[in-house]
Order: sequence, then C-alpha cells, then structure tokens
Amino acid sequence: MKRRHALWMLGGLASCRKKENEPIWRGVMFGIPVSIRFRGIDDDEAQKLGQEGLEKARKVERATSLWDENSSISQLNRDGEIFQAILLKEIILLAKQLYEETGGVFDPSIYSYYEWLKKEYAKGRTPSPEEAARKRVLVDFSKVEVSQLTTAFQIEGMSISLNAIAQGYATDLVARYLEGKVNSALVNFGEYRVVGEKAWDVEVVGKTISVSNALAVSSGSGERLSATSVANHLIDPRTGESPPPKKVVAVEAPEAWLADGLATVVAIGGEVPDSFKGVKVYQF
Repeated sequence: MKRRHALWMLGGLASCRKKENEPIWRGVMFGIPVSIRFRGIDDDEAQKLGQEGLEKARKVERATSLWDENSSISQLNRDGEIFQAILLKEIILLAKQLYEETGGVFDPSIYSYYEWLKKEYAKGRTPSPEEAARKRVLVDFSKVEVSQLTTAFQIEGMSISLNAIAQGYATDLVARYLEGKVNSALVNFGEYRVVGEKAWDVEVVGKTISVSNALAVSSGSGERLSATSVANHLIDPRTGESPPPKKVVAVEAPEAWLADGLATVVAIGGEVPDSFKGVKVYQF
C-alpha cells in the first residue's frame, strides 16, 4: 500500500489550530512535516521533548522506508528474505492481525500490483482485466512468513509496503515516550495521537473532530495514477480497483497504528471488524 495520505499535501485536509500557551515542536520524518503540540510546558522543554521523540521514531523510518535502499523493508523486497529485523517483524505482525481480521481487505502485498499499475499508466496504457488478474496473483499477505529468525516471501516477485500502518506505529511510539513526561500533547507523525486525558480538536475538511485517542485520515486524492480514471494509490486487493479520489475517511481508534490501517480499510470499501473496540468512523 502506497502511503495514501500525506495530510500536508491534501490542501488542509486535516489540521490542528494552535492556541495561546501551546508550544509546538516541528520536524520532518517520512519526507513530510511532523509536529507535536504541548500544553503546560514552556517552549524550551517542548523543543527538547520533540527532538527526543523524533529520534525514538527514526528507527521506524529506517525499518519501513521504501525510499531508502538500505531500509529493512527495501532489503526484504529486494532479496525476498531478511534475517532478524526485529522492528520490521513487529510491524508486519500487526499488519497480519489487520489482514486476518479484515479477511484480506488490508493487504500490504498490494504494493507489487500498485507499482506495476503505476508503470502501465505512465506508459499511457490501461491494462486489461486479464492482465490485472494475473498480476494480482502476487497479492497475498498470507505468503509473508515470519519466523523467529527471518521474514520471507513464499511467492517469488512479491513485495510489500507498510506505509498504511508505519506512520501510525511511529506516532504511537512517540506518544508512549511522552507519557509521564507531559500532561497533555497532540502527536502528529502522519497520524494523530493524544497524550493525556484532555481531548484535542483536529480539523478535517472543514469539520472539527474532538480527538481523545488516535486519528488517521485517508484520501485517494493523495496520488492519482491516471488523469482519465479514478485509479489512485488506494487499491482494493479484492478487485484491483480504487475508490473515488475525492472520498475522505477519518478513523479514531485507541492506537494510531490501528486507526492508520483501518482508515485504509474503510477508504477502499471495507468495514471495521467487530473485534476492534472503541473505533469511530467519519466519512466526508
């Protein structure tokens, strides 16, 4: 799954209004601006904690970045197997939980199909349904085998992306680091997560959502593959089709990795499994 919502690229799709006495730390990770808003501390402490949180989250970027040829996921996609890579394994296991609970609607191995489809559209051609069906043979996350020592593909030629869960995972990592250090904060590392008991307001396409846990937003308008069709980086692994690019979905969940993954599921037409409690869905 290609990263489906760089919020800063979507024309103000989601934002948080800064108030007085709320210092903000800003940085860059995953190639996008990230931030943390604080309550009850001064700006110097905010900058210190923000930088420390960023350093904690960097390991997620090193494990899951598709742009870094030395990242764990790039090695796995290139070689079909990787030894150790403990953090990558942890994130893949969470992705497998989503894959199983959603009946395969959440499937990171759609990445191989996405990459092929993007190249076909770049050539100015629309693949036939038969071609598309043959390429989707590589889409089967159950064929990613995780053992104590290795993570490996059981199908030659498959590849995965964890972009639909990694930013949420990093957001959770930073939020956990801040717990006990601050009374109230709003972490935004691609997804939002609240630290402390006080809610924060997040604006999504002109509407304000009061967030108490974690929030993720998904939109097909982030990366169009074709100017003449609805094809975009959100792809339903069941059909190979994309949802309408203007569809915007926001999901609030107890943790950001879960909100992140479920936002993709809902955006491509799936439903939130009953096994996940405390989830709210907003569609715009």
